[in-house]
Amino acid sequence: MGKINGLEDISQVPPKVRQMYGAVIEMLEEGMDASGMRVSAITERAGIGKGTAYEYFDSKEELVACAVVYQIKWSFDWLKSTLEEKASFQEQFSFVMEVIRQKDMRLNCFLRFVHMMTDNSEFSRMVREKLNSESFAAYQPVNIFGKILRRGVERGELRGDIPMEYMVFSVFAHLLTYVFAAVTDECFSPNLERIKMLASQGILNELGSTAGTAD
Repeated sequence: MGKINGLEDISQVPPKVRQMYGAVIEMLEEGMDASGMRVSAITERAGIGKGTAYEYFDSKEELVACAVVYQIKWSFDWLKSTLEEKASFQEQFSFVMEVIRQKDMRLNCFLRFVHMMTDNSEFSRMVREKLNSESFAAYQPVNIFGKILRRGVERGELRGDIPMEYMVFSVFAHLLTYVFAAVTDECFSPNLERIKMLASQGILNELGSTAGTAD
């Protein structure tokens, strides 16, 4: 296999590349900034030779960007498969909030990913370019949650008179409320169980089939 561009199917990524990806994600979870990583540190943690990295990647930035994209793809692929096993939209939404609650390093890493998506560094530009590619479309959260919401409409759980784009962003808004509560619990000590219940009830009040119809 030649050079890696981060757009490969996750099942086709070579084992040594997955080892390097795992090392990068661990380092990010530990709080290391992408710009401060060294290829030698990545390959040492991955248990492979430094030269192996350059067999697959042209630069450290490319390696780290591909690792981030791979992790995002893997995470959303796992989330999609798991949500499809749930019997109702309410179960699906509650499950996502439970995943968020298991935060610690994972949630902090997610927040760093968000920062990468919004700053103006060359590294972040590389990540955004890959996430905007056609091959990443199937992993876009808008598409994943859109599919879940459409199934909810088909089951009669959710309203069918609201544009799907709005429904997706409404779900994101309620999830972000819970994310904010979870990440600030040490500062403000919010009642996470109550916020979870209110967020779940709020989304059903807005999108549930028993809610009022849009004009």
